[in-house]
Parts: sequence; C-alpha cells; structure tokens
Amino acid sequence: MKLSHLASALLASSMLFTAVSANAADPITITGSTALTTDYLFRGISQTGNNAAIQGSLAFTHESGAYFSLWGSSIGFTEGGLELDALLGYSGKAGEVGYDVGVMHYGYPSADGALGYDEIYASVSTMGLKVGLNYSPDYFAATDKFVYLYAGYSKEVSGVTLSGSVGVNKFDSAAMLSSFLVAPVTDDSYMDYKLAASKSFSGLTLEGAYIGSDIDEKDCAGGLCEGRFVVTLTKGF
Repeated sequence: MKLSHLASALLASSMLFTAVSANAADPITITGSTALTTDYLFRGISQTGNNAAIQGSLAFTHESGAYFSLWGSSIGFTEGGLELDALLGYSGKAGEVGYDVGVMHYGYPSADGALGYDEIYASVSTMGLKVGLNYSPDYFAATDKFVYLYAGYSKEVSGVTLSGSVGVNKFDSAAMLSSFLVAPVTDDSYMDYKLAASKSFSGLTLEGAYIGSDIDEKDCAGGLCEGRFVVTLTKGF
C-alpha cells in the first residue's frame, strides 16, 4: 500500500474515532494516534526496506482494564504494503507493579495466510523498569515456535524521556532462523536493542532512537538488520 493510501485510511479512522467517542459510554476510553517515522524497525529489523513509514493506532479501553486495539503501518515486503495488527488484552496494577497480558494477531492483508501469526504476551513493570515475554506457536512465515524475552527502562529527565531496551529473539532451531532471514545461519537466536530520547510538545511527541540487532551483515540482505538512527513524530488524539 502506498503511503498516500494508508494516510487516507488513517484519516478515516480518526473520523470514526470522533464519531464513536461522542456516543461512547463513560466506562470506555477511546484513544488513537498517527505517526511518521524515518524507518519502521521491528525487533531490530527494518520492515520498510530502510525507508520511511506512516503508522496509526486506535484503542478502546474499558475501566476494568480490558482493551482492544488496532495498529497499522506501511511496510515494504508485501504487495499490499500494509501491516495491520489486532490486540485483545487486560492491564492493571498490583500495588506498585503494573501488568499487561493478552493475545495479538500480526496481519498482512495481502498475504496473511502465508505471513500472519499470533502471539501471547505478558509483561510486568515498576519504577520505570519493564520485563516481558511473548510466545508464538508458529511465527512469521510459518517459522515454527518462537519466544521473545525483553527488558527495558525509561526515566524522565528535565522533560525528556530517556529509554533503552534489549530483546532476545529465540527460534525453535537454527533452520527456522535461517528460513526467517532467508540466509543460512548456525544460531537459533539473535538480539535487538533500542536507545531513545523523546519529548512531548503541543500534542506531538518527537522521538530520536538508535535501533538495531546483532545479526551479522552477511546474514541480512540490504542492511535491514544494521543499527541506524530513527526519528518518529507522533500525534495523539
């Protein structure tokens, strides 16, 4: 999908948000966002061929903590050029510890049967620290069982939010990681990382981040896995 087509879809979503929020019951909170980013990296790998992306989200949250959300982005590896993800989850707090559990479907409308997959996720957070675990019984492009373990930390300093995270991507075997990368490798896992600083102003959030992975350059065509600086501008509504 071209950027202009996705932009039209996001505009339609924002109009739907306005209409629904005017009639929504008090227990339901509706939020959304649109974003422009210089590159869309997921778990350390560019999804846009090292190019820019437009993204959007829409979330419905019940006062109980249950929520449903949709998230979409332009991508560069399918004919339709669109990723559309759906989440159903529950979040809350136990004392000073926050928790979030749910299930998520990663969808690719033009090739969902071949590429799409589901994940179960859970995380806990406290005092700026977050640790989470995601599990898929059959990961992207039917690459069998997959586990993602990650940890991150964020802290606000003088109005700027500083954050960092690292994740371990564990495949069921080296053969499955080789299939995922479309390159022969001897390992069954890789690591990704992100260091970021963000600032909110006038309803916008500007983030600068350095994102990448430890995948060897020869095992990832087109430099898709190399570390790079990414700028993202987000507007919430």
